[in-house]
Order: sequence, then C-alpha cells, then structure tokens
Amino acid sequence: MSAARIDMPATLRRLRHATRGSPRWLRPLQPVTLLVTVAFLTAGWARRWNGDDAFIVFRVVDNVLAGHGPVFNIGERVEAVTSPLWLAILVVARSGLPVPAEWLAVIIGLLLAVVGLVFAMAGADLLSQRDDGRLVPAGALLWLGLPPAWDYATSGLDSGLGTAWLGLCCWSVARLAIERSPAGTPVAVAVVIGLGPVIRPDFGVFSVVFGLAVAVLCAGRGMRTLAGLLAAAIAVPLTVEVARAGYYATLVPTTLLAKEATTSNWPQGWWYLVDFVAPYALGLPLAAVGWLAVTRAFHDGDRRRRIARLAPIVGGVAYGVAVVRGGGDFMHARMLLPSVFALLAPVALVRMRSATDSAAIAMLTCWAVLSAVALRAPAASERPAVGISDQRAFYVEKAAEANPVTLDDFREYARVTRGLRAARLAAGGRRTLIVDEQLHPLAADAQSTVVYEAGAVGLASAAAGPQVYVLDRLGLGDPYTARQRLEQRRRPGHDKPLPLSWVWGRYGAVGSVPPDQAAAAGAVRHALACAPLRELDRAISDPLTPRRFLDNLIAAPRLTQLRFPSRPRAAVETLCRAGGLAVHDGGRR
Repeated sequence: MSAARIDMPATLRRLRHATRGSPRWLRPLQPVTLLVTVAFLTAGWARRWNGDDAFIVFRVVDNVLAGHGPVFNIGERVEAVTSPLWLAILVVARSGLPVPAEWLAVIIGLLLAVVGLVFAMAGADLLSQRDDGRLVPAGALLWLGLPPAWDYATSGLDSGLGTAWLGLCCWSVARLAIERSPAGTPVAVAVVIGLGPVIRPDFGVFSVVFGLAVAVLCAGRGMRTLAGLLAAAIAVPLTVEVARAGYYATLVPTTLLAKEATTSNWPQGWWYLVDFVAPYALGLPLAAVGWLAVTRAFHDGDRRRRIARLAPIVGGVAYGVAVVRGGGDFMHARMLLPSVFALLAPVALVRMRSATDSAAIAMLTCWAVLSAVALRAPAASERPAVGISDQRAFYVEKAAEANPVTLDDFREYARVTRGLRAARLAAGGRRTLIVDEQLHPLAADAQSTVVYEAGAVGLASAAAGPQVYVLDRLGLGDPYTARQRLEQRRRPGHDKPLPLSWVWGRYGAVGSVPPDQAAAAGAVRHALACAPLRELDRAISDPLTPRRFLDNLIAAPRLTQLRFPSRPRAAVETLCRAGGLAVHDGGRR
C-alpha cells in the first residue's frame, strides 16, 4: 500500500520540471491553471441548459440533415441562425454521432468554452515568461467567479465557440509576438483571426483589431506578405458571404435584420451595461484586471509583446462600445461577456512583481469567492422595465428542471405543448392556420398544410417539427417581419413584432378573415403583389439554380436594405410606388 501512495508535492515538482524543457508555445499549463480549468468546467456543467433560441438552431440542423438545406421553414431560404460556423459544427457532429443535438450543443459548447480559457491562460503565460515572481491566474479568477460565464458556457448558442476563438486569437498573437516563427505561421494566424464574422457578424470588430496587430507584427516582411495575410484572413468569411448572398439573397443573417443591429440605441445599451456590471460589483475586479493589464503593457520594453497585450484590450473595449451603442440584448450579460473575456485575457495568468500586484490579486480572489457564492442577477420583479431577463433562470422555472437541456425537459411548457398540437394536426393532414392558438381556414395557395403563428419560436418550432410552417412574428425566421421598418423601440431584439393583419393577409383563407382585419388583410395581399416583395419571395423560394444563385447575388444588397411600414396601407403606398405592381400568383409556404 505504501508503494502506491502518491507524493503530490513531488509530482507537482516533476510536472514543473518537465514543462521547463519543452518548447515555450507547447509547454503544458502550470498546475495552478489546471485547478482553474477544472473548476470552470465543473461550474459550467453544473449550470448546463439550452434556451429557446437554441432550438431554432436545432430545427435548422434537422432540416440540413433531412436534405432541406440550412433553412428554418422548408422551401423558404431564410438564415435564422446568426453563427454559420456553430451551425456547421453541430451539423457535422450530429451527422457523425448518435447523440441528440441538444446534448451535442451542451457538450461541445462547454468544451469550447474551457478550451478558450485554456488558450487565454497559455497566451498570457507566453507573454509573462520574462517576468519574475509566482504565477497566479489573475484574469482567470475574474472569469471563474462570474456566474454568467458559467451560464453561457452552454445555452445551445455560439457563446462557447466565441470564447474558444477569442482565446485562440490571443494565444496566436502572443506566440507570433515572442517568436521568430516559421514563414507559414502568420498565414495560419491570419486565417484564424479572419473567422470572427463566421462565428458572429459583430465579431468582425475583434477580427479587425487582431488583424491590425498581426499586420504591425509582420510589417517588416514587406507589402507582398501583408497582402497575402489579408487574403488569408478574408478567404473564409468572403466565401461564406458569397454563399449567403447567393443562397439567402441577403448580406447578413435575418436575425440581424430583425434586430436592426446597425442602428444605435444608447439609452438601452447603458441599461444593459448597468444590468451586467451592478449585480456582480464588476467594476472592482475589472479595475484590478485593467490595472494589471495596462501596467504590464506600457512597462514592457518589448514592443512586440506590448502589441500582443494591447490587442485584446482594444478589441474588448471596441466590441463593448459597439454592443452598448446597439442597445445590448434581452439576455442578461450575454453580449458583453466577450468584451470581459478579451479584457482579462492578457492577464489571465500573471507573475506577481510587487505589493500592488499582490493587493490586486488578493482583491480578485476575494471577489471571485463572493461572486461565485452569493452574487446573482436580480429577479425580474427587481429590475427596471428595460426588457432584460436572466434567461437561464427563466427557462429553469418554465421547465421545472434544474438543468433543462432536451425538448422533453420542457414537455409541460406551453410553447412545447402548443407546438406538439400543431405537429399532430400536420400529421393528420388537416389544412389549418393557427392564430392565437385558434384554428382557422388556410389560404388555398399555401403550400404547407399547417401554418402556426408564434412569438418565441425556438421550442415551439422544435416541437412542431419540419412539416409545420412556423411564422415567426418577431422576425428571426421570417423574411417579411425582419424587413419591417423600425418604428418604435421595444424590448431589445423584439422591436418589430408583425401585426396580425399580415398573418391574415398572407395565410388566411379569403372569406374567413375576421371582419375587423379584412380591410388590412386585403392591403397586405396588395403589398405582397408589389414588385419589391414579389422579388423577395422569388429570391428565397424559387428553385436554387445557378441562374437563381447569380440573380440573388445581384439582388442581395437591395433586398438587405429593403424596408417597408408595418401598417398595410402604408406598405402598399411605399412598395407599389417604389417598385410597381406585379401579379401575385400564389406560392406562399
């Protein structure tokens, strides 16, 4: 028995000795960072879940694997998923593994989030190797103590992928800064950095900042090299953009059209920032991390390392300003997490060099313990009326499950039961339009047998199945709703709800429309016959031939900019005056 006893101090000494002899960029993480990694993995797994929007992604995954393409509704090319790369990862994983998409999203997302933290610590380790003092996980403590970071390590969305990419960018730039690397390494770094818009279009902010850092680090290699790096960086996003324009006839995902992501909403963005910072007293740890990062950057005599330290800081600040400018989101903290991660990445690991360092790290440690144990987002009743909510807490309550992951976990939730009813109607072959959960006659030219009008469509659409056409009245999966004009600010991401008159006009059988909606529904049918909406309909529903792909490429800028009033009569005046009248010959889904 004594021979089998493990001498932990001796084991750690051997591990540290082994790391000293290996190449710096391949050196295993220090034992202290392994503890942080395991702790974050444990916290993320304990908070595993999938939210409503994740089930939009799962529906698209199912449609891809069934041969219908990356669409939300069969026969209608609408990009309802914000992250093409996250969708591709889930499609590949689902096609090769006999595991439900819900669990694949949780497991892959969590592993990617952990990988991102590991890369951030590895990059910070590379930049601190010339420093003296004990290595401590300063910035990593902030991430470890932040409950929203645990929540969005899963959730079914692209957050874990975004964390992994940011960590990889930080590590790649750090490696490029400290080593005279082989000629091909900058090209690989450029390709990685260029993936930002393929993860999320707004990650283009990070891609630009990291790209500029790489350009400065490689400036001495000549213009030809810089041109090659630029070509490598834009190759993948440009390919994706051409495919998007030709397939969907738009330059951005429909989700961005629905949210009018390029417009500004500073007051709401300020509330979103306060809603994140205040509950966790985040100003204190951010100040400590910022002090550690900035002092190391500006006291570093090596210009290349200074650039590698400053790039994620500049990117994090720029991205945070962009999020606040756009009004943030309805999901508590989610959109600002990338900024926090980028700010802490350069000092995810540091070496204590002074008493001030020790004080900052002691404060971070105390805050991380307090935050992990006691600090939480406020309940909905305690928030100002700004439309922001703790999404995980909301869906845990609705599912009555501590870790709601699968559709079955939400089986008692009204959105799921209603979606299942729509699925049963479709299976029975009954043609019907479901409006406000009431059954109505369906228009004769509707190609789907069941059209289900819904608000939040993730869980509802997953339960309804692919044979039900789900009309998303918030626009993430509907091409017409997304292109309404933004007329009034509402809850972030829910600013342009589709009036019911458009539902009746598009899918209500003539003669069965409620009397108070009849005139407006007639105006909707008139608007649908106008050239701009007719062009949109053909672009997303005609068979995808080479000619259609080319026509969509040409039309994409115009259809991306297309907006019309939500009031049917105003829409007719705008659309028919602008583009003339075209014959509406059916073809609705």
